[in-house]
Amino acid sequence: MRKRNMLMHRKWSAVFFAILFLFTAFSQEVGAAPDKKVILVIMDYLTLEDIREAPMPSLKQMIREGGLSLVNTNTAGGRVRSHSMVTIGAGRVALGSNDSGLAFLADEDYQNNKAGEIFYRRTGQKVRRENMVHLGIAGIQKNNRDNPSAGEPGLLGETLHQAGLKTAVIGEADGRSDGGSEYGRQAATIAMDRMGVVDYGFLGEDLIKEREGSLLSESKDYQMLGEYLTLALQKADLVVVETGDTVRLMNLKDNALDQVYFKSKREILKEIDGFLADLVKRVKDYQALVLVVVPTPSREAIAERNWVTPLIYWEKNGLSGLLTSGTTKRVGIVANTDIAPTVLDFFGLPVPEDMSGRPMYVVPGENNIDKLEVLFQLNNQLVFVNKYRSPLVKGYVLGQIIVVIAAIILLIFIKKRSKLIQPVLLALASVPLSFLLLGAYPGPSIFRYLMLLFLAVLIITGLALLTARFHPLAPFVTISVFTAGAIFFDLLWGAPLMKSSVLGYDPMGGARYYGLGNEFMGVWIGSTIIAMASLMQIIHCPKKYLWAASVIFLLIIYMLASPRIGTNAGGAIAAVAGFGITIYFMMPVRISVKQLIMAGGVMLSLLFSFAIWDAFQTVDAQSHFGRTINLMRTNGIYEAYNIIVRKVATNIRLIRWTIWSQVFLVTLTATAFLFYRPIGVMKKVQERFPCLTKGFWGVVIGSLTALVFNDSGIVAAATMSIFAAAPLIFLVIEEQERTGGDDKRITIDIH
Repeated sequence: MRKRNMLMHRKWSAVFFAILFLFTAFSQEVGAAPDKKVILVIMDYLTLEDIREAPMPSLKQMIREGGLSLVNTNTAGGRVRSHSMVTIGAGRVALGSNDSGLAFLADEDYQNNKAGEIFYRRTGQKVRRENMVHLGIAGIQKNNRDNPSAGEPGLLGETLHQAGLKTAVIGEADGRSDGGSEYGRQAATIAMDRMGVVDYGFLGEDLIKEREGSLLSESKDYQMLGEYLTLALQKADLVVVETGDTVRLMNLKDNALDQVYFKSKREILKEIDGFLADLVKRVKDYQALVLVVVPTPSREAIAERNWVTPLIYWEKNGLSGLLTSGTTKRVGIVANTDIAPTVLDFFGLPVPEDMSGRPMYVVPGENNIDKLEVLFQLNNQLVFVNKYRSPLVKGYVLGQIIVVIAAIILLIFIKKRSKLIQPVLLALASVPLSFLLLGAYPGPSIFRYLMLLFLAVLIITGLALLTARFHPLAPFVTISVFTAGAIFFDLLWGAPLMKSSVLGYDPMGGARYYGLGNEFMGVWIGSTIIAMASLMQIIHCPKKYLWAASVIFLLIIYMLASPRIGTNAGGAIAAVAGFGITIYFMMPVRISVKQLIMAGGVMLSLLFSFAIWDAFQTVDAQSHFGRTINLMRTNGIYEAYNIIVRKVATNIRLIRWTIWSQVFLVTLTATAFLFYRPIGVMKKVQERFPCLTKGFWGVVIGSLTALVFNDSGIVAAATMSIFAAAPLIFLVIEEQERTGGDDKRITIDIH
């Protein structure tokens, strides 16, 4: 019995050790998973054309195997290296300083002292000799502390340090002049923590080699850069590599002949491409994410209003396609503020609420797609909108002011000629629809665009005039219905026309990438109210159709508020006010003020519910609604205060300086003036078209609400008001002609 027990004991012991061995082996296998590493390769001033034309086969191979995108390079200041690098490290638009390049190894000499000692005197923080320290951190912090829209410098490095991860910077973009070295070490602001410390810095003369027969007398030794990369990967998790030569070359461009500059540039890009090929080999034993980033556009690109730069996203055996992010929700476009969240997301770390960016990701495409060519077309389209948006819109606004003033003058002083301006008023109202339709034209010829714009306005105005024989209101009904309908269907299809329209939004500005911009928001609300009020007038204001109008209004409010469609909270509030007043005035039975307030409260509660629902979505899926709620939840009343201050400041600035405020003032003044001159005519218009008159009040209330509840509300108020002023002036002219006896046509008296 005892012998049998011993055998059983040995048997169970063998089973136990076998299980233990398997568990240990499994644990070792799990533990042997490659370390995660992120390598940011900085190549400032690189362009899409450089990538296409230069001998860079390795970079093009990375593009074929990974993701490619255009990057919005917006900062809280100008598009310069000192601001752009700090913005990347903050994950939110931020400011640098004149000292943004002053980053040194702790034991490096600066102004006859060790940088570590100077850093200690300035910050009170001791560092290790292998650290890299930023001596300008105090100035950078102060600049951003005084700016309510700016982020927190060093938040990327700080978050990595809190998670126990290390950072490193290799290389610099120092220049040399007769006065000595000009420090170009702004890349350190990407990897530093909030105190300005990077765990490891790799700088030195051994990274520099002399060049003969080149515009650059010295450049990077890319073989040595690769050796330092191997060393950095053994110590750090995030490695920022500053190639530097593209910066040094750009600084010498004005002193060289073009052919010499471009020859040297091709040589440098070829060497950098060789380094990228070497980099891919050196990271093969890691689970690595390589980001080739161009933080700053070149001077020539900025002059051409081309403010986006290329970004390459490469992982071994990763997806191939174009990039997007929760910030832009547009394939092929990301923001520089998305880079830090992407790094954190790769390491499995949560993105801090103070970062406005969102992780970027690859949208897989067809294997045979030419990603470079797709981005070239997108880039040309963005440049066209950015370059011509301002003059085209200003021309339209100036035209509005001239036409409205001219119409008032004709009404008062040259009554017999006032009818000549009616087609011009129709043309004025048709321009927003024309701008929307021409979103299908990608440019780049401005002459062809103007010809198409003129043709579109002519056709729409002509069609509207043809309907005048049926009813005096028919022309504006035609334009308003087609305008509101076009915006409705474009939004349902993802706003492809609006995204490319000069009256839409400019992704290079970075204020909005998707949804409904304030320009078209004002147009949509104004045209919808006038279309609905005019149709109700034509069919004699039957109360049985009020429910249909209410359903349409509610649908538009939903689309405005929806984070997946309009994403315009201020627009939804303006629509509630404008639509609500219109329906209220049209109702045959007056509701009490208390009931009206309750109805408004219900609508606002629904809008707030949208925001709460959006806030609980995944980070990538959230819109401006959800992010705002999350920021307020994290930072409390201080964040709400910042939002209010920012919106008020934006509105005040726009009201003071933008031409939109002038057109709003002119249309508002002209509308008010028509109640007094010509004497008695406005009263007759109100008696003849009571339903339409109620619609006018809806537009006025809606525009004033938009002015209050949007950070660029003056824009929405101005575009909305034209759909009140133009038809009102049109009808005053019509009524004056009808009662004055000059026009013998028989018109139907609706009232």
